[in-house]
Amino acid sequence: MKKTLNRSLSLLLALVLAVSLAVPALAADEPVTLDQTKLSLSPKQSVVLHATRSSEYQDQRITWKSSDTSVATLSDQDHKKGNVTITAKKKGTTAITASVGGYLAVCNVTVEDDYVTDVTITPAGPETLPVGKTRQLEAEVVYAHGTQGDQTVTWTTDNPKVATVTQKGLVTAVSEGTAEIVALSKEGSKNGTPVMETYQLTVTKQGASSADDVLSLSATTVTTSGGQYVDTVLKAPVVTIRSGATDVTDAYTLSYRWTDSAQKELGTQDTQLIQPVTLSDLTVTCTVTATSKTDSTQVLTGSCRYGVKVYPGTTVGAAHALTKGSVTLDKLMDLEGKQSILDQLLQGDGDSLLTPAIPGLTHVVFDMNSVTGAAVGTLSARGEVEYYLSREADGNHLADVSFTPLQAGTYGINFLAYGDQVYYGRLEVVVSGQAVEPPDGEDIPCDCTGYTFTGSDFFHSGDADPVAAVLFGKPSAGQLLRDLAHGSGVAEEGARYYTNAASNGEYHVSTLSYLPNAGFSGRVTLPVTLITQSGKQVEDTLSFYVTSKTHSEQFTDVTETTVGLWAADAVDFAYHFGLVSGVEETKFAPNSPMTRAQLVTVLYRAAGSPEVTVTTNFEDLDVGAYYYNAVVWGNVMGVVNGTSDTTFSPNAYVTREQLATILYRYADTMGDNVAVSGNLNAYTDKDKVGSYAVTPMTWAVEHGIITGTTGTTLSPKSTTTRAQVAVMLHRYLTD
Repeated sequence: MKKTLNRSLSLLLALVLAVSLAVPALAADEPVTLDQTKLSLSPKQSVVLHATRSSEYQDQRITWKSSDTSVATLSDQDHKKGNVTITAKKKGTTAITASVGGYLAVCNVTVEDDYVTDVTITPAGPETLPVGKTRQLEAEVVYAHGTQGDQTVTWTTDNPKVATVTQKGLVTAVSEGTAEIVALSKEGSKNGTPVMETYQLTVTKQGASSADDVLSLSATTVTTSGGQYVDTVLKAPVVTIRSGATDVTDAYTLSYRWTDSAQKELGTQDTQLIQPVTLSDLTVTCTVTATSKTDSTQVLTGSCRYGVKVYPGTTVGAAHALTKGSVTLDKLMDLEGKQSILDQLLQGDGDSLLTPAIPGLTHVVFDMNSVTGAAVGTLSARGEVEYYLSREADGNHLADVSFTPLQAGTYGINFLAYGDQVYYGRLEVVVSGQAVEPPDGEDIPCDCTGYTFTGSDFFHSGDADPVAAVLFGKPSAGQLLRDLAHGSGVAEEGARYYTNAASNGEYHVSTLSYLPNAGFSGRVTLPVTLITQSGKQVEDTLSFYVTSKTHSEQFTDVTETTVGLWAADAVDFAYHFGLVSGVEETKFAPNSPMTRAQLVTVLYRAAGSPEVTVTTNFEDLDVGAYYYNAVVWGNVMGVVNGTSDTTFSPNAYVTREQLATILYRYADTMGDNVAVSGNLNAYTDKDKVGSYAVTPMTWAVEHGIITGTTGTTLSPKSTTTRAQVAVMLHRYLTD
């Protein structure tokens, strides 16, 4: 929230003050002090002792002395700097004194034989090796005084049937099981006992990984935005590991390391929070390490470099209770209940550092990839869509964006605010109260696949004056569609729906469905007019409760840890309506690239798989393949072109700009409005968009079908995955 920085600065100042108070001041009666007053050394070890003189005695010479030179001697006296080197000779004790103007400072030195404090093994383990594999271990014996003492260790294994080890530390995996390898020091600890370290090993059968596996990242360079004093979330690239054409990512354990431009470690999670404190642009690197689950020696790495453009920042915040339900941003109030989110953007909150007013604010663009606390609530905004402040502006309006709380916690999202200059901001909402479950019998449960009405929803023969017909209003979110199939249908426009007898309306109510927008979750209200058999009209309101998924109900590889958080709804939507199928019964391969043949087949199914009675000139198509009719249909309808007059290249991967173009042509073929009014100037890589794809890409961005890979980049030449295509198609069909 907005007060976080103030608290952080206060804490920092307090720490600085505490540290400064903890440093002992040089008293007037202490002409000389030493940086150490007690030392423990081993024979032949040397250290530098430093003396500090008060200003009164600064120019006087320091006289150094060892009370027992057989135990420790002094050398390299630097009277200007106040340094002397102590060298230990043999076991015993001695007092080292520094004398200035008759005043003494003393350091008591004890010389003792060095002893072992620890043994370390590299690699440290635990590790996994397949049968027959070897692993070279190295041991280091650590001594109390840092000397390079005897490094001899004895290697043993507690289970030689599983793994053996030589006295040089070479481990061989023999059979499946677990073993503990021990390195025992020859020299002892302070009390004379040896010191040991263990290495845990699991031996398995030969796994799915191999030396031919290749790691690839969804991006190796990312350009994104940040704001001064604004929390910004960076997400690690999606990792795919292939053995030939087979995706073997699940055979590896992934780890992450984030570093700044000075190679200082920032974090080790798959997301990294940064907060720029100046307006200087930043460079952050995420290094991904993939370690085989069956062979710890099989390690693959890749890195992605993030260039962060830092803008002036603003942080706006609000508090909201679960019991209050959905609220628009013009009514979502701050902790004190004084300012709405819109007020804070326009007026600031008096804190010019954290929440300044944004002069000339015209519109805001939300970055849906930056959301934290997704389980806490949802924002009705779509990514990369402009939301205007003025009601007179064409397009979407900021005051219509609503927040729906789901559970107690903190929800956050970043945004770009455009005015006299660009600001990068963060919206945080603290939700209080207990989670509210949809009341039984009041809310109609609904997921991404929608809800189809039935006559029994309204008509009850036992009623004295049963409902004969229904007129539907406009839902607060989502759409009403008649004859919903293949993910689309006919928009409802005020028709009368009968519940039992056809004479009471134009269509039976079972032909009508409610379909939520992609990415929406929460409560939706739908006004209805119920017309009874006697002709009486009753106004009522239906309530849907839309839930979102974090994992697929069909595919086991679409989970919270893969793509489920952002793609599960879309994948299950596309599967439910017969638009996609898995590569296996329970596998979707979400991170596999989408091919041209697969994409046109998805669109062909969305169109209802119309009959094909013509042929094609493409010579690289298999007439019996699943995609043949789809490619012929798509080519005839102008949805897709060939890569030449005689080739279609069905197995070629689809790029983001190609996907936008094909969807744009499909929408035009289906009679949708494909007019565009904007441009791609907000994206730094707009010049990389092919000339043929500029209008389609603009259309896709305006409708929220395609969002930027970051706040300022489109990555038009990047290939699209099966999960990404499902998400974009879901957005298009429910727009």
